[in-house]
Amino acid sequence: MANKYLAREDAPISSDTWKALDTAMMEAAKSQLVGRHLLHIEGPFGLGLKAVPLQDAEAKSGLITSQVIPVPLIQTTFTIGMRDLANYERDGVSLDTSAVAKAAIECANMEDNLIFNGAPGVPGLLTMKGANELALSAWNEVGMAAEDIIRAMTALDNAGFHGPYCLALAPSRYNLLFRRYERGNFSEMEHVKTMVTEGVFKAPILKSGGVLLASGRQFATIVLGQDMTIGFVGPAEGKLEFSISESLVPLIRQPQAVCILKE
Repeated sequence: MANKYLAREDAPISSDTWKALDTAMMEAAKSQLVGRHLLHIEGPFGLGLKAVPLQDAEAKSGLITSQVIPVPLIQTTFTIGMRDLANYERDGVSLDTSAVAKAAIECANMEDNLIFNGAPGVPGLLTMKGANELALSAWNEVGMAAEDIIRAMTALDNAGFHGPYCLALAPSRYNLLFRRYERGNFSEMEHVKTMVTEGVFKAPILKSGGVLLASGRQFATIVLGQDMTIGFVGPAEGKLEFSISESLVPLIRQPQAVCILKE
C-alpha cells in the first residue's frame, strides 16, 4: 500500500519517471550503506512508528513500566527541472539523476552516522554503554591487523559471544588489509575473512578505528519505520522538488556483543 503522506500521486510525472528516480535512489544508497550489512532489519513498520518500547521493568511493587527509544526521521530534498522531466517523458532523452543520487548518498550517510554514532536518546554501536573496547596497534606490518582482530574476538569470547562475527573499519584501516604476506601468496584481508565470516566492510562514516560484533538479531537490529523512499514536495521555480525520507533506529539489546576498536 502506498504511503499517502509522500504525495507521490500528486506529482505530474509518469510511472516510468518514478521508476527511474527510485532506481537512481536505491543504487546510490546501496553503494554507501554499511550499517545494514552489520545488523538485521526489523520492519518496515510504517512512517507512524515514532518510538520502540524497551523491556518492561518493575518501578515499584505492582507497577510495571517500560522505557522507549525514539525512532528518528531522516530527510533530504532535491529538485529536477520541469523541462528535463518533460523532455525525458516525451522524447526518451536520458534523464540526469545526479541530484537524486546526491540526496540519496546524503541520506545514507546520515543513516550510517545514526547507526554508528547514535543521536540524542539513541545509543549507536560506538556510543552504547557496556560495549567492549580494544586499542588498536599501528598496523605497520602485515599481520598486525589480524592479531588485533584475534584480540577483539577473544574479548567477545570472554564476554560470552562466540561468533560468527562481522567487522566494519574506517577506510584507512580497511585498505591496509589488502597488503600481502611475504610468504604464502594471500592478503591479510583473506586471512581476516577466515575468522570474520559474516563480512568485513569499509565504513566511510568512520574516521578511525572500527567495530567488531557478534552477528545475530538477538544482539542488535535496525528497527525500520519507513524505508528510504522518494516523496513529492511540489513545484519550485521551474523545477519539481522531491524529498527522500526514512525512519529507523539501531536497537542494541546486548552491548557486550560489540567490541569497539579504538585508535
